[in-house]
Amino acid sequence: ASAGSESRVWLAESPGALTPLPATVDAAVQAVADVTGDGLMDLVGISSEGAFQSFAGVGTRDYHWQILRPRAGQALGDQRINAFTIGGEVEVRAGLLFQKVPITSPIVHLGLGEHAASDVVRVIWPNGDIQSEFDLAGDASIFTPQRLKGSCPWLFTFDGEEMRFVTDFIWRSPLGLRINAQETAGVVTTEDWVKIPGEALAPRDGVYDVRITAELWETHYFDHVSLLVVDHPVDTEVFIDERFAIPAPAMTPRVMDAPRPVASVVTDRGEDVTATIRDRDGRHLDFFGPGAYQGITREHTIEIDLGEEFPTGLPASLVAFGWVRPTDTSINIAISQGDVRPMGLVLEAPDGQGGWRVVRENLGFPAGKTKTVLIDLTDALGSDEPKRIRLRTNLEIYWDQIQWATHRPEAAIETRRLDPVAADLRYRGFSALRMPDRSSPETPVYGDLESTGPRWRDLEGYYTRFGDVRELLDGVDDRYVIMNAGDEMRFAFAEQPAPPAGWKRDFVLIGDGWVKDGDYNTVFGQTVLPLPSHGDPAYDRSPTRLVDDPVYQRFPEDWQTYHTRYVGMERFRDALAGW
Repeated sequence: ASAGSESRVWLAESPGALTPLPATVDAAVQAVADVTGDGLMDLVGISSEGAFQSFAGVGTRDYHWQILRPRAGQALGDQRINAFTIGGEVEVRAGLLFQKVPITSPIVHLGLGEHAASDVVRVIWPNGDIQSEFDLAGDASIFTPQRLKGSCPWLFTFDGEEMRFVTDFIWRSPLGLRINAQETAGVVTTEDWVKIPGEALAPRDGVYDVRITAELWETHYFDHVSLLVVDHPVDTEVFIDERFAIPAPAMTPRVMDAPRPVASVVTDRGEDVTATIRDRDGRHLDFFGPGAYQGITREHTIEIDLGEEFPTGLPASLVAFGWVRPTDTSINIAISQGDVRPMGLVLEAPDGQGGWRVVRENLGFPAGKTKTVLIDLTDALGSDEPKRIRLRTNLEIYWDQIQWATHRPEAAIETRRLDPVAADLRYRGFSALRMPDRSSPETPVYGDLESTGPRWRDLEGYYTRFGDVRELLDGVDDRYVIMNAGDEMRFAFAEQPAPPAGWKRDFVLIGDGWVKDGDYNTVFGQTVLPLPSHGDPAYDRSPTRLVDDPVYQRFPEDWQTYHTRYVGMERFRDALAGW
C-alpha cells in the first residue's frame, strides 16, 4: 500500500493472515516483479525525488518459482489471440498448493513455495481455448496450439476393423452466430444429410455401428437421427451436395456416372496444380496464402479445363471434395469493422472476349471438413465455347480432388430409411487430433483418447442424462437430446440384406438439430437456454427461467425424465483447485 512517497508491505503467513513488515519502503511502489532474476519478488517504485528505485526481495526459506511466458502463434491468418495472451488466466497445482492468476503482462510469475516443480499448469487463453502442461520445472515458455474451438459434432462409423472418422455433422444450423457486430445469422435449415461411403460402414453383430461425438466448445441439440441405405448399380455413384449455401441445396441422393478427371487446373498465379487435385489422397490445394483473419484470404481463382470429353449441353456437375477453414463469431465481428467481406464460391465461364462472365454466384462453400460439393454445370457453357470454367472466392477452401460427372436421373436406385434400434448417450472424452500440415483439416482419431477431464468452459444448464435416448430422436418435434462437450451418442441400425448382383451400397446419415458454440461473442453462448425450436429460427428470444421457456412448457416431462444432468461452471473452474 502506497501513500505519497512511502509504502507498507504485508506478507501472507497463512491463508487469511497478513503480517506487516516493520520497516517501510521509501518509495511509492509501482510494480512487483522479479527484477534480479532470482525468483524472489522485488519492488519497483518512485522516490520522493522522482527517481526510479528498486528494492530486492530476500528470504530464508528454499522457495521455488515458475515463470511462464505465454505466447500466441504468430502465423498469418491465425491471429485469434493477442500476442502476449493478455486477458487469459493461468492456474498451477503443486502438491496441495493451488494458485490462479490473470495474465496481465508478458511474464507471469508463479510461486511454488517449497515445491521444486509444478504438477500441472492450465492456461486459459483469451479466446476460451484451454491448454494443460504437466510436470513443468523452472522457467517455462508455453505456446498456444491455436486449435479450432468450434466445428460441430463429429461422425464415426465402424468399417469392419475400427471406428473411422467420416465427417462433421449438423453444420448448417448454428445458433447465435454473429455475422457482424450487429446482426445474427438466423437458422435457415436444421436438417443435414451427409454421405457415408459403403466401405466406411460394415455390419457388426447384426447392426451398423454409428457414433456422434461432441468434442469442441459447443452444445448440441439433436432432434432426429436416421440412416438412409442407398443401393445403386455398380456403374453409378451416389453423392450428397454437402454445401453450406442460402438457399440450402436439395437434400437428396444425386445419381451420376463415375466421375471423370478434369484435364487441368491452373491457379490465378499461373501454377499448374492438376497433380494435386487429381486423386483423393489428403494433399490439398493451398496457393492463396493466409489473410489477416482465420477463414478469409485474398480473392483468388482456379481455372479448370474440363477436357474435350466433357459433354456440353448435357446435365453434368463439378464434383469437388475438400474442406473450409471457418470463421467464428468473434472473427466475423472483427472482419465487419474493416472493408473485407466473405465471398462464397462463384462459377464463371469465358465471355468470348478474353474475359469471364458470372454463371452462378452465392454457391456457398463446403459445410465443414471432408465434404463433397456439387456445382451444376448444365447450360454453363455454350456448344461453341471452350470447355473451361473458373471458381472464384476469398474463403480458405482447400480442395483435395476435383472431377466432373454426368447426371443419371433415370438410373434405378433402392433406398430404405432406418430408425435406430438403439440410441444411447454416454460420456466418452476427447479424441486425439491429427493435422499433418496447415492445408489439412484437424482429424480426430477415435482409437486414441487424449483426455477425459473437462476441456472447455461448458455452457451452463440442463443436459440429457446418460442412457437410452431413442424416444427423443423419433421425429422432428422439438424433443431433442442435449449434448455437452465430451458426450457421445451411440446408434445401432439393423443390418440390411446385401444388394443384388451388379449393385453396390452407400449410406446417408440424416440429422436434424442445432449447434451453439461457447464463443464469447455468440448470442446466448454461455448457457443452454434459450431452448431452440423449429418455430423460432431467429433465435433472438432472451433466456429466462427454465420453467418459462416455451419448449420446456410444451414438454415439461422431458426435464423430469431425460434432461436431469445439470452442468455448471464449477466442474471446469474447480478442476485443479479441488484435485
